[in-house]
Amino acid sequence: MTPLQFRVLVLDADMVSCLSIVRSLAKHHIVCDIAASTGLRKTLTGYSRHVNKVFEHPNPLTEAEAFIDFIGRHLQQHAYDLVIPVTERSLVPLATTDKLAQWTPILAIAPRASLNKVLDKHETMKLAVQCGVSVPSSYAVDSVDGIHGLLPKLSFPVVLKPGRSIPNGGTRKQLSVAYAFSETELLGLGVELLAHGQLLLQEYSQGVGTGIELLADHGEIVYAFQHQRLHEVPLTGGGSCFRKSVALEPVLLAAAGRLIKALQWHGVAMVEFKWQADTGQYALMEINGRFWGSLPLACAAGADFPWLLFQLWVMKQRPPSAHYQDNMYCRKLGNDIYWYEQVIRRSEEPRLFAYPGTWQLLKDALWALHPTRHAFDVQQWRDPLPGLMDLIQIARDYHQRFSGLLYLKWQHKKHRSIAMQKRLAKQLKLANKVLFLCYGNINRSAAAQVLAEKLLANGKLGFNSAGFHGVAGRPADANMVKIAAGQGFDMSHCRSKTVDKTMVSQVDLIFVMEVQQLERLKKEFPETARKTFLLGTLTADQPDNVEIADPYDKDFTVYEACFKRLASAIRQLEKMA
Repeated sequence: MTPLQFRVLVLDADMVSCLSIVRSLAKHHIVCDIAASTGLRKTLTGYSRHVNKVFEHPNPLTEAEAFIDFIGRHLQQHAYDLVIPVTERSLVPLATTDKLAQWTPILAIAPRASLNKVLDKHETMKLAVQCGVSVPSSYAVDSVDGIHGLLPKLSFPVVLKPGRSIPNGGTRKQLSVAYAFSETELLGLGVELLAHGQLLLQEYSQGVGTGIELLADHGEIVYAFQHQRLHEVPLTGGGSCFRKSVALEPVLLAAAGRLIKALQWHGVAMVEFKWQADTGQYALMEINGRFWGSLPLACAAGADFPWLLFQLWVMKQRPPSAHYQDNMYCRKLGNDIYWYEQVIRRSEEPRLFAYPGTWQLLKDALWALHPTRHAFDVQQWRDPLPGLMDLIQIARDYHQRFSGLLYLKWQHKKHRSIAMQKRLAKQLKLANKVLFLCYGNINRSAAAQVLAEKLLANGKLGFNSAGFHGVAGRPADANMVKIAAGQGFDMSHCRSKTVDKTMVSQVDLIFVMEVQQLERLKKEFPETARKTFLLGTLTADQPDNVEIADPYDKDFTVYEACFKRLASAIRQLEKMA
């Protein structure tokens, strides 16, 4: 069989890693088809000159069985030598079904027993301890009572990790890591995450995010690469948007080797650590049992993992050892521009992120000009169209954002105007029923209703609240309940409601919290346009801001500020009524 006859299917075509895989394999004359969820056909990878065909399939997050059935039918109709899932959203259903058993040899997925231990973060940490790999203090909990029982052992900040990034069950969704700085925050975030399954509480680990990327042959590492994260989005920790290749650190490589051997891992993986070079201390963060987001860096540095995997999986050959280039830099342009924006705006919690100085920011930016030691995740001269489309998308996104900011500024001015305030006062005099509306109806609108019902109890007005969130019956946010109780207002009975046509037709006035909600309400229920106002216009403490921001998943002090502003608005409403 000649290389021209080889054919590969790469899933998750909306991911930049898919583009890197296609570019890598195309260099070796391998035909590459790609597939993406319905509606994602026009992905950056789809513009690559190296792509043979593009296929659409059901969303594996929301239609897992339909996705599996599609893959089964597709593999019956097309002959592939390898199928590569790039993310957990496609990897998990493919790895856990028995419908595709006949195609197991061509699915680039580690053995099920190995993968299960990697997908379950608690199991990963247990295995690490058994292997003598350093881990943060970690506790698995299944209930809020479990969190209460651990409080004496915890020191803040506490890292909250979902047991699985994508939980099993009917409502599979991507979950992310959260941070708590107090007991109240911990309990509030815990309630939200426990709704999706087991939760792992960890101590916060200092150090630089460092990854050992590797290819393993049934428990033995046959090739390894190391990178260091320089910029991450979000700032407190997430996917890297600027990173560099570094020499392999023997301590980290040895730790990864023990884990891979214990797992009997086969295929690619990334073992992620927090590393302190000055002390030599490290802590395991997680193991990604698939291709990783920083794959473009590895390929640019000479660690051609897609081709290495193909040789091992399809050709049954261990790839020859090859050196990669140290101090190679790689940047995901759109995300890195956003990183700079967030740093300049000081948008993140300073207790978790050390803001770099001006010189460091400039130095990082200037690496983009280096002709041989810097590459971009998407932009490539030899395959230019994906990079061009990425630049167009970046420009379009920022145009929309800046246009949106100008529109918001105009709306703020309009709703603060004397004419709008007079109209509100006039309609308020004639009103009998008032609706408070936000997104989830578990914080702002719920608190506004409770405040209004108590402060305006002797008036003619009746009050209700709702949200756009599709799930009704959810209790109010624990943080907001606690703050309200401290001020003498009981929100324990509050349960969320979803706004509908009947609800808006029965009220005379509607108060929303954000301009976006104003626009959405007008679009879905055009008849509400003349009776909808921004509640924030009733407060004088922030004259340049007529919106009341959502405190959800923020610091406890943000909840307190939100409740204070809501109370101020309702007291002004009391004076006007």
